Amino acid sequence: MTATIESAPGSSAPGSGEGLGGESPTPSRLSKNVLSRVPRAGWSMLIFVLLFVVGGIIKPNLFTVEGLISTATFAAILAIASYGQTIAVIQGGIDLSVPNTIAFSALGFLTWAGSLGTIPALLLALAFGAIIGMVNGLIVAKLGLTPIVTTIAMNGLLFGVVLLNFSLSELTVVPAGLKAITSAKFELLGYQIAWVLPIALLLMVLLQMLLSYTGWGRSLFLVGTSEHTARLAGQPVARIRIAGYALSGLLSASAGIIIVGYYSQAEANMGAQYLLGSVAAVVVGGASIFGGRGSMIGTFVGALVLGQVATLVAVFNLGATVQNLIYGVIILAVVAAYGREKE
Repeated sequence: MTATIESAPGSSAPGSGEGLGGESPTPSRLSKNVLSRVPRAGWSMLIFVLLFVVGGIIKPNLFTVEGLISTATFAAILAIASYGQTIAVIQGGIDLSVPNTIAFSALGFLTWAGSLGTIPALLLALAFGAIIGMVNGLIVAKLGLTPIVTTIAMNGLLFGVVLLNFSLSELTVVPAGLKAITSAKFELLGYQIAWVLPIALLLMVLLQMLLSYTGWGRSLFLVGTSEHTARLAGQPVARIRIAGYALSGLLSASAGIIIVGYYSQAEANMGAQYLLGSVAAVVVGGASIFGGRGSMIGTFVGALVLGQVATLVAVFNLGATVQNLIYGVIILAVVAAYGREKE
């Protein structure tokens, strides 16, 4: 959300290119203005295309429709795990409990499905995800603890709960119905596509509509931009924050169930890769780590960029450690750039 400041009569708007003498904007200023109007997700998409071409030059079989579908499928799973993080970042927070919310919901779902049935287990796992997020929100909004401390503590607490309550280190019995709507493939124009990809795109559209076309979505941006202004405008800041974290937890739990359906297994450390990955996808997609800006579309594009990075890491056989190192560098670079911009 942006604030509009009206110019005083007779003055010119800063950066408009019209000086007191009616000078025309210089070509460099004009091009700068045009470039500044390009959405951040657009720049991220450009980076993805460049990386995709580079991958094709290094290994030609990556520069194919099958290669694009493979990267998009990886990105879809990361995007689903990052949608909750997007909500938390937009409201000026962060949710570092995403990894073990994913593990808890996935292990809980598979454990409960054996005794309660698939649908009750699904609802119970989603409810626990929402409750975990709500507790995060209550601590941040009511007790005033910082989101980083609160959610990293919750992540550690959940890891202990996972180790204590799920005795088996790995569960592999997944309901057939869940696999049918996640890992099963359908044919489109002669290409095989996993159902997880359209699920990620559908979630992206629905959540983007929630952010863009509802009062709660717009208030989330206002709280992230300036909590003080939101209070002056009469917004229930605490309730907005709690609801935001609850939705973040619900989406993380959904991600855990979708991931377990796609990979057909769940184990205690299954969410670890989404700690850095979810934050990186959000900031690469154009969200401000300081709050007030972000989109689900940008997060999906950010996940595409990271998916292509992961593909290149695999091509050079560099391993998960180097991949996490690259993700960390990307986050630091983007945050540093946003910090300079904010100044």
